[in-house]
Amino acid sequence: MEEFMSLIMSSDGSSENLPKLQPGIYSGTCYQIIDLGTRDEVFQGDITKKTQVIITFEVTEALEPSDNMVKMEDGRPFAVSGTYTASLFEQAKLHKHLVSWRGRAFTEEELQGFDISKLLGCTARIEVTHTKPSSEGKGGGNPKVDNLHRPDGGIKVIDTENEKKSFDLDIYLNHLKDPKTEGGEGMADMFDTFPDWLQNKIKDSYEYKKAVGTSTETSMSDEVSKLTDEAAQSNSPDFDDTEDNDKLTNDDIPF
Repeated sequence: MEEFMSLIMSSDGSSENLPKLQPGIYSGTCYQIIDLGTRDEVFQGDITKKTQVIITFEVTEALEPSDNMVKMEDGRPFAVSGTYTASLFEQAKLHKHLVSWRGRAFTEEELQGFDISKLLGCTARIEVTHTKPSSEGKGGGNPKVDNLHRPDGGIKVIDTENEKKSFDLDIYLNHLKDPKTEGGEGMADMFDTFPDWLQNKIKDSYEYKKAVGTSTETSMSDEVSKLTDEAAQSNSPDFDDTEDNDKLTNDDIPF
């Protein structure tokens, strides 16, 4: 089940009473990617294992409507996130959003090894809606990424106000087993900055449980840093090019 969430949290893990980014279309920049690992997800009564990744953007400008607020009360930019199944299968939401964002279909070669960290610092046109309020009347109504589009003038790689972060679960778990793992200390420091709800979500993954010895199940996770399309052969190379797409070259697309 696809789920989206805002990373604007209060000290108790709730964003209910904080000012929220309103529905609309914005300019923004990707600044954070978090590998959540693999967990059971329930959809219409069926349980499946899904490997997920959170992609987060900081908002820089309101486009439609143009008077929407883009800054919180403390002056920091609003952030909005999407939680995706880590798959480039043609029907996967991540695949659809990335194609819309870059304005061009993936080649078969790209589908075999796409480095998701290339998204960091990339500008986007972000369509934001709100999640449905919960049936209990508490919670929900939070900003979510409904779609991504290529920004006017093409995608740029720029600096962000928030520190750019990419959390790789494999490196973090290897660090737990071997503190000398390259890059492991940085991942551990990053993990410690996550709010409790996010740490608990990662700890609930098959990968984490296996690493700390609380699970004997085999993980279905691929490396999120090198997304592989598990059904590349079923992807169509056809793409409905527009006049703008015809003007693009590979050098115009940073990812």
